[in-house]
Amino acid sequence: MVRKLEILCVYLTGLFQGLVLVTVPAASLVFTSASGFGFSNSEYGSLFIPQVLVAIVAALSGPASAQRWGIRAVFRIGLLFNLLAMALIASSQCVRHEHQAAYFLVILGTGFVGAGFGATLPTINVYAADFFPGNTASALTVLHTLLGLGTALAPFLVAVLVRKIGWWVLPVAVAGALVILGASALVLPFRIKRPVPTGTLTSAGSKAPWRARVRLFILAVFLYGYCETLFANWAIIFLNKEKGVGLQEAGYALAAFWIMVSIGRLLVSIISVWVAARWVYMVLPVLITLSLAGVSTASSPLTGILLFAAAGLSCSAFFPLTFNFGQKIHAPLAEKISGWLMASYMLGYGVAAYGMGKAVEMTHISLKAWYAGSTIVAAGIVFLSFMLMSEP
Repeated sequence: MVRKLEILCVYLTGLFQGLVLVTVPAASLVFTSASGFGFSNSEYGSLFIPQVLVAIVAALSGPASAQRWGIRAVFRIGLLFNLLAMALIASSQCVRHEHQAAYFLVILGTGFVGAGFGATLPTINVYAADFFPGNTASALTVLHTLLGLGTALAPFLVAVLVRKIGWWVLPVAVAGALVILGASALVLPFRIKRPVPTGTLTSAGSKAPWRARVRLFILAVFLYGYCETLFANWAIIFLNKEKGVGLQEAGYALAAFWIMVSIGRLLVSIISVWVAARWVYMVLPVLITLSLAGVSTASSPLTGILLFAAAGLSCSAFFPLTFNFGQKIHAPLAEKISGWLMASYMLGYGVAAYGMGKAVEMTHISLKAWYAGSTIVAAGIVFLSFMLMSEP
């Protein structure tokens, strides 16, 4: 029974981590509209700078922290950071008419989002693999599916709450759930059967052949992080401000993106029985390239929803498959490689989340053009995926 409760806690953490991660992007129009917080595109983009930087530090320092204090302690701290993030972001509603105070609370909150994400996701990946050692691929797929479900629910809930009560209900409700999960983490033992490795990425020698492959995976996930974030963080602003799509319909388009991310991960886990995962890994970047070009042509609520849904399907399994293939390169350092991949993903996230707002303001080039132009980035992922999967 204790083990079952631990499994439930870890997988529910994945679900609520998704909600935490997308709360601010889901409410992007609330933060950027004159009737809401009145942040500029540049200010909105800059909200994610501390999130990215802190997430990178947390992901890279996680294995060392787990060695020193135990992985259970890192898991608990990650939950606490997420709770603080939701509390700060929700409290910004109380001072939304005081521009500087509201901006300070939200940007501090996104910093804690990064800390929570960087500390929590690697630990629950380790726990999921430890719970089901005979089927780690499926265990991680289900975990990332729940993470995707959380990210899909956030924009849908915000779209509904904005009309009924207020967007702030979402972070308050998530904070309540995190209190329960945190209490469970304090009570349950959360022991793992295998120790966290103590080696480093340089410990096997600078000329170790696996190191070059790790670098390629790191580059691939960086480019992927950029593309995914371009879809996710700017969907609502793009559809509403450039295409004239209503807030609710734009929220549905973002929800469709994340729903299809989750559905795609489940589909990949099913078709992997008949189709080798390496082929899926090579096809998905091609679909991402096509989706970037397609999204730029969105012209109505329906086409926006359908095109972002297709983009979600194209992104779906690339992230978990990168972790799966990357961690298998050098098993003794699987957790450390996972940390490097997470850090690289967050760097790509930061470039798209902050850089895009700044780029639009400085160049006056539309988001439509940036979506279309970013097909070059996706083409780089296509090239890297073929390189990685062609090697033994």
